[in-house]
Amino acid sequence: MAMLIRAALPAVLWGFCYLLIQGAFAWAQVPTNLEPGAKFGGTYRRALANDPATLDPAFVSDIYSRTVVRQIFQGLVQFDAHLNPIPAIADFWEASRDGLIWTFTLRRGVKFHHGREVTAEDFVYSFTRLLDPKNPSPRIEFFRRIQGADEFMEGKTATIQGLKAVERYTLQIALKEPFAASLAVLGLGNAAVVPREEVERLGDGFARAPVGAGPFKFVRWEPRKEIILVANKDYYEGRPFLESIVFKIGDTFEKAFSEFLKGNLEETTIPSGKTEEVATDPRYRQYQFVRRPMLGLLYIGFNTQIKPFDDRRVRQAFNYGVNKEAIVREITKMGSQPATGTLPPGMPGHDPDLRGYYYNPAKAKRLLAEAGYPNGAGFPVVQLWASSKAESTKAELAAYQEQLAELGIKVELHFVPEWKVFDDMLRAGKLPMFRLAWYADIPDPDNFLTPLLYSTSARNVTFYDNPQVDRLLEQAREELDYTQRIKLYREVERIVMEDAPWITQHNHVFEYLYQPYVQGVEVSLLGDRWIPMNKIWLKKSHAEGSTGTTLNVKVTR
Repeated sequence: MAMLIRAALPAVLWGFCYLLIQGAFAWAQVPTNLEPGAKFGGTYRRALANDPATLDPAFVSDIYSRTVVRQIFQGLVQFDAHLNPIPAIADFWEASRDGLIWTFTLRRGVKFHHGREVTAEDFVYSFTRLLDPKNPSPRIEFFRRIQGADEFMEGKTATIQGLKAVERYTLQIALKEPFAASLAVLGLGNAAVVPREEVERLGDGFARAPVGAGPFKFVRWEPRKEIILVANKDYYEGRPFLESIVFKIGDTFEKAFSEFLKGNLEETTIPSGKTEEVATDPRYRQYQFVRRPMLGLLYIGFNTQIKPFDDRRVRQAFNYGVNKEAIVREITKMGSQPATGTLPPGMPGHDPDLRGYYYNPAKAKRLLAEAGYPNGAGFPVVQLWASSKAESTKAELAAYQEQLAELGIKVELHFVPEWKVFDDMLRAGKLPMFRLAWYADIPDPDNFLTPLLYSTSARNVTFYDNPQVDRLLEQAREELDYTQRIKLYREVERIVMEDAPWITQHNHVFEYLYQPYVQGVEVSLLGDRWIPMNKIWLKKSHAEGSTGTTLNVKVTR
């Protein structure tokens, strides 16, 4: 018999994966936007540091794309404020006891933005498209586990055996082997449903004029200027309160902060140079302050396939030669915490006892000498690249430059303001050392470790290749025992930290100011990219919200 599990499961990360695999059944709790006093209307203005690489959900892999796509598209499941998976377009689902067969029954009447109803065939098309051998999605790890996926990608079959529209509103997914995070993965933005006729009509243009089934409709994208969305009044959860969202593109943290104070933005992150001022100056008390840890990691990566970073001793030396604690505390700020490992606090598998690397210049020099570079002699000039335009980023990298100079290593700093250009250079392996961030899309360690460290992953831009780590990651994906899975991921982290493909600099903390009239903000560990904008509403006037309190901003734990 199948056991019944409510869609809103206990707020314990991972618990849902294992309960559902036992043959679970979930049903929808119909969301409502009827918050007392909530008002419809208004435009919400947000800063977006760079242009998205794409607005086609199948190919999203950067935070700028994900921030916008999250509002336009919808998939089978979504996450509640506590990161439990709950129904989205899927009204309910059922899993076989062995975790191989998943059956989803869709809500009726859900419509794409151009008016057609969403059906099971649309999900079959959308998931098949992710596995297109001519142009696969960068996030196909889970979908390759569907029965017949390999044969399809090899061109042996025209369809995927394990993807079936059983009926108009019934989708079935059959896997080759169990995957512990199956349900969570279906909450990825890449797993959103798209209308075939619009994708085929627009071709590559779909990435710049997307049509989804989410709470907001795409209107216009002017590169380096703005992206405009409007409310989807036919959204299945009820029309959003906001009339529109405008993403203002290209501002640094400092510029966005200035625009916020002028009243030109509804929210802003707090630049590192303003942290103490915001905390102590009474004039900021009129704004709403929200602080929340995030499942994110900022790291300095090495291209492990090119000299001198193909030598583990060199990479370890750089880790010991940099005082990242001082850099984070004195320069980065913004609430960030020095990272001791790969998995951030709050992520299942995080090891609070893992010490990681510490500042030890003498040990760094010994390792460099062992690698053939005594006092840095003969060490090539290192190029350190970044995309962020923030003043704090420049100061951070200048600190790396100064501290590595003490080891006899000359570092040149390079900045690429266009994110897509920077990302293309990363993927092509052209950057020997670089500053990069990774944010979790789902509350599962596989979403951190596999994309960044699995040898064939499209997002493994350190080109790290350790067969033992690959085997452990595969084993962890199929392991349904929570305790054993935790052990496997901690073993992966131990090996990776020893191999040192990067310097894990800091874990991100969400620290934002909101205008006093902004209401209904819901922040989870996934951070600003996953804030459900359809729940936000604006008070009638600025004055009505000027109380200096946190008002209705909801910070989940």
